[in-house]
Amino acid sequence: MRRSLTVLNAALAAGSAAAAVIGVVRPALLLPPGTEPTAGLRVYAEAYAVRAVPLAAALGYLLRGERRGLVPVLAVAGAAQLGDACIGITRGIPGMAVGGTLSAGVHLASAWWLTRRTGAAALGSAA
Repeated sequence: MRRSLTVLNAALAAGSAAAAVIGVVRPALLLPPGTEPTAGLRVYAEAYAVRAVPLAAALGYLLRGERRGLVPVLAVAGAAQLGDACIGITRGIPGMAVGGTLSAGVHLASAWWLTRRTGAAALGSAA
């Protein structure tokens, strides 16, 4: 994969993990402006973090050189970010909407690009 795409995917994955950790530390930051936090918010923040942090770590590992499994992990990360974007849009959380949309677009486009570049039979090989 091109170095610029590798760096961009890694930065977006790290940003997602950082946002998840910040959400655990300060869950009210996950809410739209003017919304009061509830007891369930901490559970949501923790559930989000236990998904986002390991997924970002797996993607980071694969982007460092281990290419087997990169396309499916990019697709899963993209799908998760697409879900985040939908939540951000429907709940009026601009950062989540924009960040999720950008991350989903980059992850999914990268997976598509790798698939087109390497061919379906070579997905498990080095790209």
